[in-house]
Amino acid sequence: MSKKSVVPDAWDDDWESQADKAHAAAAAAKADEEVKVSKAERLAKHAETNRKLWESAYVCPQQWKWLHTD
Repeated sequence: MSKKSVVPDAWDDDWESQADKAHAAAAAAKADEEVKVSKAERLAKHAETNRKLWESAYVCPQQWKWLHTD
């Protein structure tokens, strides 16, 4: 019963260099996606997002699930 194991051994793989390559590729892709915006553009986008957030808080599209006891 001296059959070789068909289960791969994790120690045989060069997983550290593979992980480093994957990390470097992800960092390079993220750097390419990053777009420089001015401070005024960031502030305008932030103000618009806040306006939409507060508007959605005041105008709830769903009906409340409880009855008023007045």
